Amino acid sequence: MAARLFHPYNGRMIGQYKCPGSFGSGTPAIKIKKCPRCGGEVELFSIDMKVDCPSCGQPVFNNVNSCAEYCKFAEQCLGTDMYNKLKK
Repeated sequence: MAARLFHPYNGRMIGQYKCPGSFGSGTPAIKIKKCPRCGGEVELFSIDMKVDCPSCGQPVFNNVNSCAEYCKFAEQCLGTDMYNKLKK
């Protein structure tokens, strides 16, 4: 029997649920950012919030908002506690 994976925020089985706000969002885009510490190139997907620089380990943040900022389904998907943490 295959192991079942559960979403860390809402506890639903992964693969059994699709975020209603993600319809039509398409494939994530890759963005290259410059590391603020060493100047190295860091690849971030448009859905990444943070990636560590492969050269020096410095966290590099993507300039994206979480779905809690704009999606009307965010509280339903994330749960109230996580939603309140992510909502600015």
